[in-house]
Amino acid sequence: MCVNIFQLGSGCLYYVIMDLEWNNSYNKIKKCFVNEILEIGAVLVDEHLDVIDTFSVIIKSQLIKKLSGRVKNLTHITNEDMGKGISFYRAFADFEKWLAGRDCIFLSWGNSDIRVLVENFDMFCGQRYVPFLSQYVDLQKYCQQFIVNAGTQQIGLMTAAVEMGIDVTNCKFHRALEDSLLGLRCLKKCYNRELLFNTAVMCDKAFYHKLSFKATYITNINNPKIDRSKLKCECAECGEQMKRMSDWKCVNQAFSAIFLCKHCEKLVTYHVKFKEYYDRIDVKSNITEMKKTESDTE
Repeated sequence: MCVNIFQLGSGCLYYVIMDLEWNNSYNKIKKCFVNEILEIGAVLVDEHLDVIDTFSVIIKSQLIKKLSGRVKNLTHITNEDMGKGISFYRAFADFEKWLAGRDCIFLSWGNSDIRVLVENFDMFCGQRYVPFLSQYVDLQKYCQQFIVNAGTQQIGLMTAAVEMGIDVTNCKFHRALEDSLLGLRCLKKCYNRELLFNTAVMCDKAFYHKLSFKATYITNINNPKIDRSKLKCECAECGEQMKRMSDWKCVNQAFSAIFLCKHCEKLVTYHVKFKEYYDRIDVKSNITEMKKTESDTE
């Protein structure tokens, strides 16, 4: 349930569309690769989506001296640019000053930026929360519900913009401020003040717990979280329930077993994956037809 700290119709309502660029680097302390924020871009707008101000800054890396080739190619940010950047602490101190104490609803394209933001505050400030976050909206999910035939698979910002009829010819992708402004253009195409307001979620303990939850595939066939009805296979031709002819095997995070339709004398391999998220388990399945031998029906 979405709980809002604002009241519609009273006071000023502000939105911040934020985008981050980051560099993947090895952290010696954590002994693993981490995402370190390289650039912040944001646009502050009022409830009519009129731009009040923008914010853009490059952050000097604390973990490495050189950017990866992939990041340089995507962002066109150079090692020299990064070397002239400011510290993480100063960047976000300046960002908070820029917010000027306004209570804002923050938006980002997908929640990856917010995840990285939380991770960076943990690494560099020693806190598992972001002080200026009060309410949040996943702009990608919000906009996608207005795109015909978008499906449930997350779509990129550029793809969404094109689908919404936005001219992206002169856009500079993978630069934080440019992407924030493009996100604003997408929002303007489908802005409904009340709907967006009611979509916002409080950035409380539950929010951070959900954000830190890492989705994983279930690989134990006896896991009680598995919906056993999804382990049944129906014949695509006659609709009859097929008989399982082999034990379940887990390969590449998918359970597989051989099934036989006695009515159609059809033999198939049924594959099913269970991916656990914080609040749901997604199930994907497919069938591969096999050639039946006499021994399969004995």
